Amino acid sequence: MSELKIGLVGAGWMGKTHAMSYRAQSLAFGGKPATPVLEVLADVNDEIASRAAREFGFNRHTADWREIIDDPTIDIVDVNTPNDLHFDIAMAAVAAGKHVYCEKPLTNDAKTAFTMAEAAEKAGVVTMVGFNYIKNPVQSLARRLVADGEIGEPNYYRGSFSADFLGRPDIPFSWRNDKAKAGSGVIGDIGAHCFAYLNHLVDQPVEEVVCDLKIVIPERPAPAEHGGFSQDAGATGQMVQVDTDDVATVMFKTAGGLTGHMEMSRVSLGKRMDVGYELTGTEGGVRYFYDNINSLQVYKEDGAQDTRGFKHVVMGPTDPRYAAFYPVPGIGAGYNDFKVMEVQDLIEAVAGGKPAYPDFRFAAEIQRVIDACILSDAERRWARVDEIAI
Repeated sequence: MSELKIGLVGAGWMGKTHAMSYRAQSLAFGGKPATPVLEVLADVNDEIASRAAREFGFNRHTADWREIIDDPTIDIVDVNTPNDLHFDIAMAAVAAGKHVYCEKPLTNDAKTAFTMAEAAEKAGVVTMVGFNYIKNPVQSLARRLVADGEIGEPNYYRGSFSADFLGRPDIPFSWRNDKAKAGSGVIGDIGAHCFAYLNHLVDQPVEEVVCDLKIVIPERPAPAEHGGFSQDAGATGQMVQVDTDDVATVMFKTAGGLTGHMEMSRVSLGKRMDVGYELTGTEGGVRYFYDNINSLQVYKEDGAQDTRGFKHVVMGPTDPRYAAFYPVPGIGAGYNDFKVMEVQDLIEAVAGGKPAYPDFRFAAEIQRVIDACILSDAERRWARVDEIAI
């Protein structure tokens, strides 16, 4: 059985999640069509990299990500750093002919995101971006229902992603609160997922947006030590100004005439993971709520009027990705399971020499919409996506 050697850059929460997913791939999918090998891990210094490599199960570690790029044995470079580092690492990997798995958002602006997509396509390498929410098997079902015309012509979409992971003002400042590193706040971090849901469901590019962005907590305590996002990392007495948005409200129009709105928040106290959408068509609709993570609700405008209503569809082993984990329907696949499915899709693409989904171009298109949202907020008007130069 063939192997694919992994070089992972960034050992925070997502780096750990990716490492777990690679290790679980062999159990869930039998290491087919190739087995990922956790070869080398890079982080900001030797102490952090050494500890993470040991805990995650990597063979080696380094404090310089460039050593991964220069290593001819590495097949896939996996990028889990703050957003401002994605471009340099990914472009170096592409130039070295390596496949790239990168977390979202792809970069801090659309121009660099499209540069990455074009470079990867020219080099002929596989790229994958971490929109693992759409890897949930119910999202594949929803996409198929829409494509097959089961709900008629889509005409309205409502999406939401509200959480409170930054809801308290005593949670320490992190790179997500720094525009230089993150590019934006909730509109880029959570908004990327919201627009990924939309793009996954309908083949209608967003053409125009109007957006309002708001900083709710304007300053946070400096963290006591280096690290990624943490709600209990400890803090110093020094306060740091936040310059990324906490709340975003968006209305949009697509090329196909679909209209809708989205709301995003990272400070909505009491909402741990309030994620969902409703897509309405001329003959029915689909809706999804994260608190019923393995279920989809489907409505058809047919049958007896007094018994019409949304049908509750529970995922089961008729979907091969679900079946890799569970032999009966209704067992709760979750966030990390979807990440394993994402890794499997990446491995199949690399081993089979075919494109992965979603790739750099998918992510670049989303980044262009995010940039249009930022422009709309700055100029207090509707903004066209094609105003964003690429």
